[in-house]
Amino acid sequence: MKLYYTGHKNIEISAGKVAVLGTNNVNVYKEFIDTFLNGYGSNIQLSDDKYNRKDISTSVDWDGDVMLTDRISKKYMNVLIKKIIEDITDDERQAILKSVNGLYDRIREVLYKIDIPLQVNYDNDLTRLFKYCQVHTEALLWKNAYDRISSDVKLHVELNRERIIGLTNVAHYLTKEEFQELVNLVKATNASMFIIEFTEKNGQRFFENCDNYYIDEDYIDWY
Repeated sequence: MKLYYTGHKNIEISAGKVAVLGTNNVNVYKEFIDTFLNGYGSNIQLSDDKYNRKDISTSVDWDGDVMLTDRISKKYMNVLIKKIIEDITDDERQAILKSVNGLYDRIREVLYKIDIPLQVNYDNDLTRLFKYCQVHTEALLWKNAYDRISSDVKLHVELNRERIIGLTNVAHYLTKEEFQELVNLVKATNASMFIIEFTEKNGQRFFENCDNYYIDEDYIDWY
């Protein structure tokens, strides 16, 4: 993918690589955030490698600052549950339905004690059942920034979601060692990741083994 920012060198975003745009220019930082989060900003465009225009809203999953909200698990959980259900084998499905029917039989036995014609029905909707079971990510692991970000990458792989993962403030939360683990994970999974970081020029040294770009407060490109 190619990310165009008017008046600046194109940013290449490749599968298996982390592309990082650093800046200490408030307006540049805000414009990128607004574009990815809200669709604002006509100065920023995206194309594929053959220069076909791509819609940012459907090509980039902007997950932003992963420690500010539980955005990732909420954003992808329904899609993940749908895929899990699609991949369930017939034997697994029958075992689940057998257990559920046993539960409903017990409830019917309780209802029979009341002299009112009460009934319960189950429509074999596994999606509703999974939601009732409150499938969610492990709370303790989810407090760790690296686990959140690595889970984000793994979710994209599991869901075959071939979109650019967009993040910010990564250097706020990861050690240099953890960041290199993330770089290796992106490479191993062939994911695509774009990070925009508000930092001084020397802050780019944190992002080793990445495709690095920098725009300073005077709108000058450094590479």
